[in-house]
Amino acid sequence: MLAAPGKFLQFQTSNEAIDKLLAVARQDFDNVVVDVGSRQDLTGLALFKDAFAVYLVTQAGIPELRNSNRLISQFFSGGGPKLEVVINRYEPRALGVSEEHITKALTRPAQWKIPNDYASVKKMQINATPLALSDSSISRLIRQMAKSAIGEPEAPVKKRGFSLFG
Repeated sequence: MLAAPGKFLQFQTSNEAIDKLLAVARQDFDNVVVDVGSRQDLTGLALFKDAFAVYLVTQAGIPELRNSNRLISQFFSGGGPKLEVVINRYEPRALGVSEEHITKALTRPAQWKIPNDYASVKKMQINATPLALSDSSISRLIRQMAKSAIGEPEAPVKKRGFSLFG
């Protein structure tokens, strides 16, 4: 995973350097994940042209949905890589924005809705442990997203039957 820098950089990376870094990463790894933050200037690079999927992470607030709509209209309306919309901190009852409103605002349904599980995230921060290793609603969804991204089928959900003896 190539994460966004932890602080603002004082220099501009060339497009050729980014393309070369991705080419090297793709030679050694089956899957390359890049966090581009909010940089829109990278959409013309191999980063987007050669991508299998792009995950647009947003929230279900009016300003976020409006900005996401603009990005989708500008960069993802004419084909290209598969776009998957991720709604972060999703609380269906508390937001006042229904799934219908989200779909209408984004012109497509959100494929992933990461729940707003503040307690699990806070515990992860305090213990300095990866969230994906815990058993929480967020970690289960992250594992499901990872399996989907690499094309691994989901494990069937086991239904518990009725038993007199537990």
